[in-house]
Amino acid sequence: MDATQSNWPTWLPQLIWLRHECPRCKSVQFKSAELRPLDGLLSMFALRPVRCKFCWRRYYWFAFHAPNSA
Repeated sequence: MDATQSNWPTWLPQLIWLRHECPRCKSVQFKSAELRPLDGLLSMFALRPVRCKFCWRRYYWFAFHAPNSA
C-alpha cells in the first residue's frame, strides 16, 4: 500500500482518477457497485460507484456519460 492510500480519510469515498486500476490489487476488472444514499449527490459531480471484481473494494470514478441501459 502506498502512502497516499494510507493517509486517505476512511469517511471520504476513494476515487480512481486516470487509470481504471484497483489501487489495492492492481486489477482492471470492475462492476457497478450497489447504490448508497451519498451516491445521488456524487452523481451530480459525474462520479459513479464501482467495485473491484477481485478484492471487492468499492471506489468511484468519473463517468462523463450515462451507462448503457440495454
